[in-house]
Amino acid sequence: MKEGSKMIQHQPTAENDTRVTTVNNPTTVNLVIDGHKFPAFLNDSTAAQALIEKLPYTVTVNQGMHDYCGGMDRLPYDDGAVQAGWFNGDIAFDISGDWFVIFLRGENNNPQYQEVNLGQLADAEDITNISKLPTTVKVTIELA
Repeated sequence: MKEGSKMIQHQPTAENDTRVTTVNNPTTVNLVIDGHKFPAFLNDSTAAQALIEKLPYTVTVNQGMHDYCGGMDRLPYDDGAVQAGWFNGDIAFDISGDWFVIFLRGENNNPQYQEVNLGQLADAEDITNISKLPTTVKVTIELA
């Protein structure tokens, strides 16, 4: 983890904003992407804990308008953990198609997007650094 690194702090934007703002009981991991290590935190949700049991885990992702996204193994999750939208820097499991997602831009709380928050990048500056990587990359999630 970079010197002085600390968890990104998010704030809800509306009363009905259900997005996760804090990573509880974080597990520190690295996202290894295109030869670069990016520190991140996974939370204590059922889905994140199931992913942690699979580590190291590699998924091929493609960069789209808002994110890097790629198909992954189905993760168990609690219905109450499903949130509308994301914050930039969030790591999520998109239940609409068993997608692993790293959100880079376009944060919102639109109920059309049904995400289970797995955690977040440790450093806000890595949102920009990751967005500059090639369109298609392999992401390996490993314990730090």
